[in-house]
Formats: sequence, C-alpha cells, structure tokens
Amino acid sequence: MARILISEPHEDVRNLLCRIVTDLGHEALVMDVPTPERFLRADLFLVEPAAPIGAVLAKAAHLIRPGLPIVFVSVEPPPELDLEPAGHVMKPFTATQLGDVIDHALRVGWNGHARRLA
Repeated sequence: MARILISEPHEDVRNLLCRIVTDLGHEALVMDVPTPERFLRADLFLVEPAAPIGAVLAKAAHLIRPGLPIVFVSVEPPPELDLEPAGHVMKPFTATQLGDVIDHALRVGWNGHARRLA
C-alpha cells in the first residue's frame, strides 16, 4: 500500500481520484494545505498540472523530495516544467488506466520514462 498525495482543484474529480486510489488499495492523502511535510509523507504525487497551482506544486515536490514519483492527471498535455513526470494520464480516464499509471510510477520511480495513456 502506497500513500498517494492528491492535488486536484475540482472537488468532484478529487473525490473520484481518492475513491479510485483507495479502491486500488492505497491511502489517499488530499493536498489541502501545501507543506513540505505533505510531500515527505507521500510515496507518489498525483497532480493536475494545468491547474493554477498545479505546476507550482509539481516543481515544489521535485525540489523538496527529488525522488518522489509525480503523475500528471490532466485534461491537456503537460506544460513544459523542466521536469518529466513518472507518468501521465489524460482526463477522462478509467480506473484501470489510472491504476496502471500509478503501478508503473511506483515501480520505476522518478527516473522512469513517462507513460502516457489516453
């Protein structure tokens, strides 16, 4: 079981992500207040990089904890951030698609190649 930190601006999508993560057997941690401790407690970070604060949080996570796998969950291709995510899944997605990307990111970690599923 991994601790998966979730940053998603839309409450309904955030709740869906939490439910899927929990159904996959992981612990969902919602990024309610961005603090370094939140990144240090997580095994993986799910973030919507197109959100106003999403790209900032992805960069902060990488600075605070360089080995933390980051998975982009987005409605559009990821922005240029000077970092490559451990995975990327485009909205809309299935629970299986998200689970596959999470499993891959947890296996290969930060240094793996981004895995994109449409």
